[in-house]
Amino acid sequence: MALPETRTSPFRIALIYLVVGCLWILFSDQLVAWFFASAGQDMQLKAQTFKGWAFVVVSSVLIGVLVWRSLRRLDRASSFMTLQSSMIEHAHAGIMAADAERKVIYANPAIERMTGASLDRVLGRNLAEFRSGAHEQLFYDELWRKVDQEGMWQGEVIARRRDGSMFNQWVTVTRVQNRQGGLAYYVLFATDITEEKADKERLRYLAFYDPLTDLPNRALMAEHLRNALRQTPEDGRTRVAVLFVDLDDFQTINESYGHQLGDRLLQKASQRILQCLGEGQELGRFGGDEFVVLVPGVNDQHEVEQLATRLLDALGAGFTLDHTARVMVRASIGICLAAGNRISDSEQVSSLFSQADSALSEAKLAGKNTFAFYSADMTRLARRRLELEEALTTGLARKQFELFYQPVWDVVTGRLKGAEALIRWRHPQWGLVSPVEFIPLAEETGLITELGGWVLEEAARQIRQWQDQGLDPGVVAVNVSSKQLKRGHFPGFLRQVVTEVGVSPRYLEVELTESSLLALGDRTTELLSEIRETGARLAIDDFGTGYSSLSYLRRFKVDKLKIDRSFVSELSSEGGGLGIVKAIIAMGQAMDLEVQAEGVELDSQLQVLAELGCDSFQGYLKGAPMPAAEFAELLVRES
Repeated sequence: MALPETRTSPFRIALIYLVVGCLWILFSDQLVAWFFASAGQDMQLKAQTFKGWAFVVVSSVLIGVLVWRSLRRLDRASSFMTLQSSMIEHAHAGIMAADAERKVIYANPAIERMTGASLDRVLGRNLAEFRSGAHEQLFYDELWRKVDQEGMWQGEVIARRRDGSMFNQWVTVTRVQNRQGGLAYYVLFATDITEEKADKERLRYLAFYDPLTDLPNRALMAEHLRNALRQTPEDGRTRVAVLFVDLDDFQTINESYGHQLGDRLLQKASQRILQCLGEGQELGRFGGDEFVVLVPGVNDQHEVEQLATRLLDALGAGFTLDHTARVMVRASIGICLAAGNRISDSEQVSSLFSQADSALSEAKLAGKNTFAFYSADMTRLARRRLELEEALTTGLARKQFELFYQPVWDVVTGRLKGAEALIRWRHPQWGLVSPVEFIPLAEETGLITELGGWVLEEAARQIRQWQDQGLDPGVVAVNVSSKQLKRGHFPGFLRQVVTEVGVSPRYLEVELTESSLLALGDRTTELLSEIRETGARLAIDDFGTGYSSLSYLRRFKVDKLKIDRSFVSELSSEGGGLGIVKAIIAMGQAMDLEVQAEGVELDSQLQVLAELGCDSFQGYLKGAPMPAAEFAELLVRES
């Protein structure tokens, strides 16, 4: 917005009056003589008098108009200057003007707000007196050189407030010339960017660091890995190692002790890992309980093995989270090694992370609390997993699942007592897919809830169908996942199923593993009581492999203990299974619980179970899992 022009100056008015006066003198007499040539002398004298008065009137009007226009323009200029002054006074940015000697001649109130110094302490001082000491003299020499040569400089300046604190300013210095082209004064515009800069730093921190542990996140570790690959020779004599470290069963700890102590465990674990690392080795966190260690300059795989062992030992030493909680933690580590690559890109980095993750999965499958190196077979397994996951999501909708039933027999009488419902996946291309493949995947993806609901409904429907045919299937056991219990109200769903199907809940037995009971935390007792109130039976599957104790069993009030097949298989060998099986059966008898053995394949095993007082059994000795139609035929034969 430009300042309005005031072109009608006093000199201009005088010049206009002079020109008009000269023209009047030159031509007015001739006009009078021309108009009054035939008039008498008296009339001509009157005309001369009229000419004088006319000049006075015309000149007065002309001068009045010129002066009026000049005053009007001056008033507009004054209003404009008042507006500009108000804008400067109320501007959020600090504005200062200095003369040719760089002494301050003006400062707006924003300068006082920004620096804390009153304006009377600012005016008259040289600009050099406001330096904070954070910049060297060379910085200011270059600033003023650019202002004098190019007319302007702008950049970030660290300034000092009156209380001595530092803050960041964005400053623009402009050189203003007078009409002769010489230096008139300098104008400085300053904006406090301290908060803006802090916000940018915060955003940068959140983009590249994990706020819980202050460790680099995936994005920053990817950049560090890329740099490490570029700096490592491509001849393969030295390599870069990537270690994925995952805390085993962290979710169980997190749910048992609460998320606050879970976060504290992650912080302590990160510090424990850092203590194991050497110079040049880096630690990052990818989220959850997964950490990544980057080790450049690896000469021998044995070095990485030693580091992995130190990490497992350090994490396995246990953590004290508060004055009451001490937890023991195990970890699994996946490792991949890579040669240097000067043209490494994000695709290669992602591939290395995937390889380390595949090795981590292999370590978990190997029993956890160990480490594993990546191999090409892991890639094939990962691709198979993706194929399974994609097919699993559509398998239920396309009715590819069915239930097989494995008979349960009385140990003493040999009478058929019931069955265990086992889900099977009959894929159109792959045939029967082993539950060992898809059940863990369903657990990880959350599809186990939908699968488990279908199993319960299908088992209840099948029981009703057999009963309508005049057959008695006995009690049919259904496996229920802890995730299925956590999501939604399972007791309510169970009641809904038996009501809609029209079957008595006493024909259904809900099987839970020991580990799933532990995962339920404080809600275990309440939830199991609600299930028992529906009328269904309760059984603990794979008993002896988890964390149960007598106190657990008293609280849970279950109906049956199922001895894990790993203990039963040792009954016919020199293993230690006999003592465990004997103890479980004795415990069940003492607590008035039915005891059932799984995986019975030999007559010798059945004989031992009978001698020990086991109540029932299932296994290939008398019946493998079979389709519903075959089980119906078995019911007919046994009736």
